[in-house]
Amino acid sequence: MTDETTKYDDADQPLPDSIPGTETPYVPVFDPSVRTAIYVACTILGVILAVAAPVAVAAHAPEWATILLSAMAGAIPTVAAAFGVAYNPSRKV
Repeated sequence: MTDETTKYDDADQPLPDSIPGTETPYVPVFDPSVRTAIYVACTILGVILAVAAPVAVAAHAPEWATILLSAMAGAIPTVAAAFGVAYNPSRKV
């Protein structure tokens, strides 16, 4: 498929700091130490829960416990992203 209309090139899109009228640079809501602490905590919890969920299945744990562990393991990245820990190459701080 080499149709030029199906290609998307965002090279001509302005970066947030290059838009006219934006004198102040991007500043995250939470300071770097809070974001780092949340990132480390979410990483540790994510690893623990990602291991605990399959172990619970193998150990024939109650269904509710397996579902809860799996849901929590899936929610950890969302918690980290809510604090602005997601990778963002345009972050200035």
